Amino acid sequence: MSDNIKIITSHWDKIDPLRIEDYVEVGGYEALKKFLDYMTPKEAVAEIKTAKLAGRGGAGFPTGEKLEMVASKRGRRYFICNLDESEPGTYKDRMIVDKSPHLLLEGVVISSLAIGAEEAYIYINGNYKKQLEILETAIASAKQYNFLGQHILHSEHNLEIKLFSGAGAYICGEETALINSIEGNRGEPKVRPPYPPQQGLFGKPTVINNAETISSIPWIILNGGKKYSQIGSSCSPGTKLYILSGSIENGGIFEAPTGLSIKDLIYNIGGGMQKGKDFWFAQIGGACGRLALEGELKTNLDFSRNCECPLGSGSILVVDKSVNIHDLLVSWAGFFARESCGKCVPCREGTFRLYEIMKRLRDGEISDRDKIAAKDILWTLENTTFCPFGKFAATAIRDSSEKLKVF
Repeated sequence: MSDNIKIITSHWDKIDPLRIEDYVEVGGYEALKKFLDYMTPKEAVAEIKTAKLAGRGGAGFPTGEKLEMVASKRGRRYFICNLDESEPGTYKDRMIVDKSPHLLLEGVVISSLAIGAEEAYIYINGNYKKQLEILETAIASAKQYNFLGQHILHSEHNLEIKLFSGAGAYICGEETALINSIEGNRGEPKVRPPYPPQQGLFGKPTVINNAETISSIPWIILNGGKKYSQIGSSCSPGTKLYILSGSIENGGIFEAPTGLSIKDLIYNIGGGMQKGKDFWFAQIGGACGRLALEGELKTNLDFSRNCECPLGSGSILVVDKSVNIHDLLVSWAGFFARESCGKCVPCREGTFRLYEIMKRLRDGEISDRDKIAAKDILWTLENTTFCPFGKFAATAIRDSSEKLKVF
């Protein structure tokens, strides 16, 4: 399968994203027509399972399995598109809306109908005002063309899509916190189990998928799950939107197969280091991502549990040796201290204390006691917090301590 294949970005900058007619002219909504005319919901889910599509939000859970769990339930079901996207350095989902909103909507419609949902939500980051307006326009156009609403394309299927704007809280990217937010509660995680496919929005079975994940589904329905499974890494195939930033020549968003090495991304796709800059490390997956040193650049990135450096959101920050690591540490620690929902003491207090210690490190005032305390706090965050947020807060700072030897 060609490395140049484009699934999500194939029509970017070639069509007017606000004109549904442009999207239809390049084959838009043909996947929905195929689903309605030639497939049962069960067959559509089977194709997605065959594709081995892993969630692109960071966790990498098999999308087909999640859909299958909810499709098998009876009664009311919900589908939610997670477009919260609050990870620093990550803006791929926002760009999908900017460049091809109807691709996302088509994926939402197919996914919703495949599980028997008649009501879907798009949970969007509260800071995405422009994107909210784009989606409002796209939904109105889709209804006008009967790709949404009652008896979609004269079928027996009905679907309404509702937009829900969050408050821009990082924690609401977590599924149960997102559900709490839509239900009008405080945006903080719930106890699991039960998991959303068992008991989700308003107590009903619910599928929540990331916007990038959903945007791959029309291609899978049109071209088949087997063809998709032959792209990229065998354990988590397909393409990925990589966000390259930092001390490299070519920053921005690039679509490429999964399974590429960090070196491929930096030196082939990213064009290498900026002139006069010496590579120090790359952070993979946003502020919560692992740090990869020179000797780890051959590591291949995917969503498998055995991956040494998880791909996460796909954000790659390249850092050169002139960067002040202490400023970065304060930035990372400050972000997580600010974004902690405060539900559990280890996270609420741990992130704040870690932030204070990192500021003292930056200012040259760190003590031996601080260094011991920092390592205790990192262990506490990694092992005792209510949700994975604590582990996210600790990752980059622990790697800075152990790999970069900064404290």
